[in-house]
Parts: sequence; structure tokens; C-alpha cells
Amino acid sequence: MKAQKLAIETLQALGVKDVTTDRQKKNGTTCFELPTGDTVAEFKSGYIRKYLMSTNPVTNYKYHTCYQLNPVYKAPHKVISSDGTLYEWEFNKRMLIKNRAERLKRLVLYTIKQINKSNA
Repeated sequence: MKAQKLAIETLQALGVKDVTTDRQKKNGTTCFELPTGDTVAEFKSGYIRKYLMSTNPVTNYKYHTCYQLNPVYKAPHKVISSDGTLYEWEFNKRMLIKNRAERLKRLVLYTIKQINKSNA
């Protein structure tokens, strides 16, 4: 509990605002707006995502897209086709972070990285 409180205080000291809606709070999600204007969220399921507002150039329709910020690892995948040929490849999987304190710690590090990048 101390680690969570410290991470939240650190985020506040960095200028991050908590913009969590009541519905998100009920679902175990916490949403933050970074000083750079980006919005990031951490979910009870273990995901950390960055949200962006995009616009379709043809229809001028605005929509949200998101990027996962969780660590990536390679996972093997094998399939045998109907003719008996074995196909093998690797693909990226996201590591879920079940500990909320660890998710908040990663958000602190990501926030520092983004602030440094915007000041450069």
C-alpha cells in the first residue's frame, strides 16, 4: 500500500492529473492525463495503455486509439496445415502486471521519459 501511495504522490508531483470517471473507477481502472497532454490508463486486468485521439482524414471523424505500454516477450506458435506441413513462428505477447503498485511505478517511469522527451 505504501508503494502505491508513493507512486501516486510522485505522479502528482510530476504534474499528472487523475481524470478517472466514476464508471472507470467502478471497473478498477485509473486514468491519468500527463503534462504532455497524453492520456494513460492502468487497468485492474494488468494492462497499461496510452490513449490518442485520431481523426479520419476522409470523413473527419474523431476516434480513440490506444497503445499498450506493457513489456513484450516472444511466444512460439505452431500450426499443422491440412496437408501435414508444420508452420512455426514467433509473435509478441504482452506481459500482464497484476500488481497495482508495479503498474503505477511503470507509469511514473513512462511519465518521466515523456516529460524529458518533450523538453529536449
